[in-house]
Amino acid sequence: MDQKMIEQLVDKYLGVPYRHLGRDLNGVDCLGLAYLFYKDCGIDIPDNDGSLYEADWFVKDPERYVRGIRRLGTEVPINQIQPLDFVYFRMGRGVITHGGVMVTSNAFIHVLERTRVHISPLDFKWRRRLAGARRIV
Repeated sequence: MDQKMIEQLVDKYLGVPYRHLGRDLNGVDCLGLAYLFYKDCGIDIPDNDGSLYEADWFVKDPERYVRGIRRLGTEVPINQIQPLDFVYFRMGRGVITHGGVMVTSNAFIHVLERTRVHISPLDFKWRRRLAGARRIV
């Protein structure tokens, strides 16, 4: 997929609001955004692990997100991240609870609670939270 096609997908999703368990243009969570983004690339990834993600899932099972991520693609060294790689982050409590899709070599598309889908640079703020990357494509 070339950069122009990636930009078209970015335009499709920018501004979509956050919605817990959202899986359409009316609202998405970070996994829902990745699921839809990759689906538009012709790649099917799981959009859940078969059970409901409660709002506080990370308290009861902090490894849940990581277990799902490890089933996707192959691990990529941080210094080799490229567009379309899935990146994931340690947020509150040091637990991996957030992910996004690289859209350039140094920026990713994602959505956080109480925000809309947007692009963030993989700068100091995000690099210090970066837990890993997976090559899906």
